[in-house]
Amino acid sequence: MRKPGGHPAKQDPDIAKTFRTMKGAVELVRDLETKLTPEAHLHLKAAALGLMHVYAEQTGMPAPTELIGGNT
Repeated sequence: MRKPGGHPAKQDPDIAKTFRTMKGAVELVRDLETKLTPEAHLHLKAAALGLMHVYAEQTGMPAPTELIGGNT
């Protein structure tokens, strides 16, 4: 059986939903940085990072903390 090609988010509805939510969260981190208290912004960044971990697990990609830490 041939493995389906293309972007993983376009193949599975759950992965697509995770990708859209993750992208929105990352955009909010960028857009709200100067509009939130540092504590609230930290929580927003943590939420975005959590979504990145979920997306990485769903797609078989390395976890974002692995990439940031250079442990690839």
